[in-house]
Amino acid sequence: MKFRYLYLILLLLLQTYTLSSQELTLFGELRPRGEYRSGYSKPIITSNKAGFFIKQRTRLGANFTNKLLTMEVTFQDSRVWGDSNDSSTNPSIGLYEAWAEINILPGLVGKIGRQCLQYDDRKIFGPNDWSDSGNAFDMLLLKYNLNDDFILDFGFSYNNNSEISKETYYQSAMKYRFMAMTWLSKKITNEMKVSGIAALLANQDTIKTNGSENYNNYHHYYQTTIGGTFHYVPKRIPLKLMLEGYYQFGKVIYKKSLDQLKSFYLVANASYQIFPAFQIAGGYEYISGDKNPNNNVQKGFLHLFGDEHDFNGTMDYWTNTGERGLQDIYLGVLWEFNRKRTSVEGVYHHFMTAVPVEKLKGKNLGNELDFIIKHQQSSWLKFDAGYNIYFVNENVKVIKGIPKAKTRLAQWFYINITIKPSLAVALAKKK
Repeated sequence: MKFRYLYLILLLLLQTYTLSSQELTLFGELRPRGEYRSGYSKPIITSNKAGFFIKQRTRLGANFTNKLLTMEVTFQDSRVWGDSNDSSTNPSIGLYEAWAEINILPGLVGKIGRQCLQYDDRKIFGPNDWSDSGNAFDMLLLKYNLNDDFILDFGFSYNNNSEISKETYYQSAMKYRFMAMTWLSKKITNEMKVSGIAALLANQDTIKTNGSENYNNYHHYYQTTIGGTFHYVPKRIPLKLMLEGYYQFGKVIYKKSLDQLKSFYLVANASYQIFPAFQIAGGYEYISGDKNPNNNVQKGFLHLFGDEHDFNGTMDYWTNTGERGLQDIYLGVLWEFNRKRTSVEGVYHHFMTAVPVEKLKGKNLGNELDFIIKHQQSSWLKFDAGYNIYFVNENVKVIKGIPKAKTRLAQWFYINITIKPSLAVALAKKK
């Protein structure tokens, strides 16, 4: 009798699942980008000529949704035009995302598989959309959302190179052997919101075994990043204010030594809308450095999985700040027109090291000007282009390894075309 009741319950659940509304969405992306590089990420020597290339990202995916389940699979291919001929047999298509999201309880969702993470200002976790490959994580994620007033996410990931029957060394494709992270967001008032994030990364300790080739026991060291953001958007004036800060502690391997980690990252920025279509913005970022890296305490901030291209200048000179750290003072303007389908943005950056560096004359790291124009032609077609200049000084040349070279004005131009069509199909219900 018990089995009969169980069968009836399962049949009822199956019937409810089948009768629920279902939708299948097919989507794709074609994103060719042409770049003219004449000093991108590094000063260009006068004897060298600028480089030009076209790269392309192609994605194709499907999303299935009903009341209980959402499942998505996305494949992608990334290439530079001409990097392989039409008869090449080298595989190039890879898996970008493959996840399933199940409604466990009202407000509680479980998501498992390969997936993107994006939180707050994307400095710790972001999709890194500028990169053709992007960021994705193999993990289990639990998400709790109480009417958008309180949101809590918890994720866990564990990596290996292959199936194992005993402890082995993980040749890191990711920055961690395993990771646990949590994020929460809470509305204080209609004008203020706070969020907090914590990420624990574990990697294998090869100091005790004198190298990864001798590693066969469970020895891990841990790094923790904690922090959060504060958003203030008053209703009476067109102002947006954000404060952001992160602190890192734990262990890090430095020059074959397992050192203490103590570093931080601080951000303050604000924007003000002068006219409905015109606003100004400015801010300051401080990324800690280490003026004495050989004292077994490392104070240089370790960048994790953020959208590095979107911060500290788009010419990507300082995506890795290392022991010197970084200070970035920036001021920008944004003009939106054509019913906000088109925008023009200009940003000025002044860079300095966070700490004195012995080989440098002062902390000045030059200046950068970024000009970006974006146009949303339709829901599936978008254009954006940028012209960027870096005013290099002697300190920059020392850091980039060309201290005595003669260089010319560092410039970079790009144009992006993003084509993202999608087709949603409502699946027939069972009668």
